[in-house]
Amino acid sequence: MDESTVGVPGVDGATVGVPGADRTPAAGRRDEGQPATPDRPVDGGRDGGRTNRRRPVEGWLAEVWARTRLVQVLAGGEGADPLDERPLLGWIEGAGPLAELRSLSTRGRFTGGVCRCPGGFTLSLHDAGGEPLGRASLHGVDSVSWERGRFGDDLEVADPVGLALLLARHGAPGVVARFSSRLAVALGLREGRPQVRQAGPGPHGAGLLAGRGVPDALRPALAELSGLDAGRLPEARVATLRDRLVESVPDAAERTLALLSWLGRLPDPMEADFGEGLLVRALLDDTHVLPTLTAHSPPPDPNLTLALLRWAARAARAALTDPQDGATLATLAAPALRRILG
Repeated sequence: MDESTVGVPGVDGATVGVPGADRTPAAGRRDEGQPATPDRPVDGGRDGGRTNRRRPVEGWLAEVWARTRLVQVLAGGEGADPLDERPLLGWIEGAGPLAELRSLSTRGRFTGGVCRCPGGFTLSLHDAGGEPLGRASLHGVDSVSWERGRFGDDLEVADPVGLALLLARHGAPGVVARFSSRLAVALGLREGRPQVRQAGPGPHGAGLLAGRGVPDALRPALAELSGLDAGRLPEARVATLRDRLVESVPDAAERTLALLSWLGRLPDPMEADFGEGLLVRALLDDTHVLPTLTAHSPPPDPNLTLALLRWAARAARAALTDPQDGATLATLAAPALRRILG
């Protein structure tokens, strides 16, 4: 949503009509390619863009984007519910935002094929009267499939970080949260063996707690548990640990930063998603995450940014309910993502 529509309903989970009318790609930004226009087609596919051979999808993109006045961001990818029955995550309108979206979603390299996954989000283009013009599904973090059933020609976008940040600013924070795994790899946090911390002492057990930034007050209890056991603790045990942490770190902002620092140092994916990461999320008060990081100076470092993305991936439906939350997430995540991933 652009600035003129802040506060308009359209958060995740709401079904709304038209308002007013696993691939693992390489990291970073690709500079090749141009937007789809009649005089300069999108960079070619299997020929590596060495010719200006026009692909069928290019003429279609030029025609529909010339008529587009509104783009809905919808939940779900290919083969999901009819578009008019989908949860509306946000929308983009206005000449400036639409031009930015057009560039980010049509600039790159066509692959000549399709990703096997159905995708997680859909862009639905509409004309000035609200009539649908076309659609694209988003796959992974850098692939856009325009009218897949018709063209079967996925586009690897040139600036996947920019596209994700734009969509987050307009109501779809889950798109930028998908960069957590790529950022973890760039930070050297890909898991090894064993995949999760072991119970008891030793370099694969309690010896890992200090390096992960686990608060001092929690280390004795966690030393007796494996990472998986920590993620499976019943609520009563989690409440006991929360009380110990509050007693040790009374300031809510300091406590939130300590927990995020821990979350941002866990290996990906098992420990972060199924081990200690589950415990950290249970200990976090979701209402404090964005305000704490917004007030934090300087901007979040890469590990705090990784923690923010990991938190957002699980909290997008429950905690990111304000239309401005996605914009805040994008503002906080952009410096580290741009510096590390391009």
